[in-house]
Amino acid sequence: MKKIGRKFLKGTNWALAGLLSFLGFSGCDIIGRVEYGTPHAEYEVKGTITNEAGKKIPDIQVKLAQGKRGGYIESGITVKTDEMGHYSASVTTFPDKDFVMIVTDTDGETNGSYVSDTIAVRFEEKDYYKKGKGWFEGAARKKVDIKLKPKK
Repeated sequence: MKKIGRKFLKGTNWALAGLLSFLGFSGCDIIGRVEYGTPHAEYEVKGTITNEAGKKIPDIQVKLAQGKRGGYIESGITVKTDEMGHYSASVTTFPDKDFVMIVTDTDGETNGSYVSDTIAVRFEEKDYYKKGKGWFEGAARKKVDIKLKPKK
């Protein structure tokens, strides 16, 4: 009887350890999720993407990633420009005033072919339109218009 009880207990421990590690790692997304009790803020970057002649470019991919010392975090939010070349990317995350926008032409020759660009975005106090209370540190909005160069 003791042998069966030990095997059952050991198997249950393994199953619980596996379940807890799975649930723990699934909640580790850095950008876009905020845990209760964690300081957080809302950030929005919007603007228009045009070519050098001023023509608005649709279907350009814009990825907003958190900036870090010497690089950026790959995870982030990805949006595409609409038919008028407008984009809007917003994220609720741990307060970090440095972000990176990675702009990529993904539609091939449909709207012309453009060189990818990486733009540093820094939120300053003047960009905050809502002050926070408690764990919520507020909301900030920034307009960033981008001109892409054609591929040669």
